[in-house]
Amino acid sequence: MSFTELLSSHGYSCEPETKTTGFIPIEGTSVSMPFTLVRGATAGENLLLTGGVHGGEYPCIETVIRLARELKPETVRGNILLIHPVNTAAFLARMQYYGPYDGKNLNRVFPGKARGTVSERIAYVVNQYQQASDFYIDLHGGDIHESLVPFVIYSTMGTAEVNETSRKVSALLGFPYVVGAPAEGASIGGAAGSGVPGLLAELGQCGRWSESEVEEYLKAVRNVLRSFDSISGNVVQHEVQYLEKMVVGKATEDGCWYPSKQLKDTVTKGEKIGEIRDFFGEKKSEFFAEEAGRILYLVTSLAITADDPLYAVGVS
Repeated sequence: MSFTELLSSHGYSCEPETKTTGFIPIEGTSVSMPFTLVRGATAGENLLLTGGVHGGEYPCIETVIRLARELKPETVRGNILLIHPVNTAAFLARMQYYGPYDGKNLNRVFPGKARGTVSERIAYVVNQYQQASDFYIDLHGGDIHESLVPFVIYSTMGTAEVNETSRKVSALLGFPYVVGAPAEGASIGGAAGSGVPGLLAELGQCGRWSESEVEEYLKAVRNVLRSFDSISGNVVQHEVQYLEKMVVGKATEDGCWYPSKQLKDTVTKGEKIGEIRDFFGEKKSEFFAEEAGRILYLVTSLAITADDPLYAVGVS
């Protein structure tokens, strides 16, 4: 089904050469997702942009809101569907990672379930729109407890052609690092599994947002849109570092997190990255780099719970 066919099932007409705004309901829940569909004056690609899969990542949400307002049908080719934010309940609850209704991480349950929990149902609906798109762009950023270097992930779960398209387009954002990963359960994994290329971008720090971050994001996304000829303008090619993989360290238990490295630091294999202590300050566990690389993101909160990510090391 196309964007317009999917939206028509919720009562939206979405006529050619128009901008349509509204809310996409999540069946069986009280949740809905604000959307903007821009139908261009001429035929072209069908692009899906999402921000706010995680409710506490603000630069990406503001970026998609602004982009939805600035795009005009008379200057667009094809169709651009923007969802801003995806996880409205988590956004309003000011929650990191998880949804308030089921305690699940939306970016771990794609492609979702039509009759699942709230997060699974949201993922299922987004996946229907992914399947209607030619390319998927998912914008993320440093959550309430995260610091990170701007980087882009693309899923390697697709065909060779899908993966290569995702890799090439990822570089057009101009962020320093691009890394391929299976991303099973993530938004881009859901897209790749449906045969749709895409990317997941990261930009922002610790649940804050600034004009400079939003402007940087807008500049990067516009360049990608130009590459699909969805908007006019010259496409800027960027030199980026392609990483072989990203190794994520996860907490083994609850407690207090004390990193011994900083964001952007390089680490050697076996070098200590941090430790978890109990509420009496006694060391419970230590974490060491599995491979040499650069720290792409690092949890900044003192509080940590078992299975939560602590850091990611990008490996060349």
